[in-house]
Amino acid sequence: MREPHPIELSGTFVTRGDDRWRDDRWYGRYRLWFPQVSPWPDPHWTFVRVRPGWRSLVEETLSVVATEVPRQKTWPVRLLNQKVHGRGWGFDLGSPDADYLCLEQLSDICYIDMRNLHKLIDLLAPAMEDAHFFVYSAGDGLDRWVDEVHIRDGRSIVARWTVEGEAWADFPALCAELAGNRAGDEAFGRFVTCLSDQ
Repeated sequence: MREPHPIELSGTFVTRGDDRWRDDRWYGRYRLWFPQVSPWPDPHWTFVRVRPGWRSLVEETLSVVATEVPRQKTWPVRLLNQKVHGRGWGFDLGSPDADYLCLEQLSDICYIDMRNLHKLIDLLAPAMEDAHFFVYSAGDGLDRWVDEVHIRDGRSIVARWTVEGEAWADFPALCAELAGNRAGDEAFGRFVTCLSDQ
């Protein structure tokens, strides 16, 4: 099995006026899962804690992005606070004053250019504590991919596995193959187990 290939981040957000718009390798009708494997395992949500004192930067970044990409109606990123949102959203991860970035697909499907999501994660990375999570596409076509995201020391690293055609139909075998190739990686093993159980 091939290793994931690194993703080069786009210099700017991709919008409808851009000649890169609707590139089928990046734009599609997705059902996205965000399995978080570290530090809080969950099959659908990713919670990444915001570093203390960085909430205002996150709010400003999200506001600027909403202006720059006005037609991106479904940003699967929310800024949540334990005290304000914890009970309603059903999470209890830390102290009442703790802020989190939550990645979750709130709608059934998501029309999004994934380069924009990668860029948003990169812009927010300085405000995030270290994390390791995956974005899994369960879209309508045969083309499928898994993006692996590492946040380390305020920087993001994204890599992608792409599997095309009928190979994806035999997903348990693919998971076993991937797990064998990265047997020493606990986080990856938990991710494969999570998807194998779906």
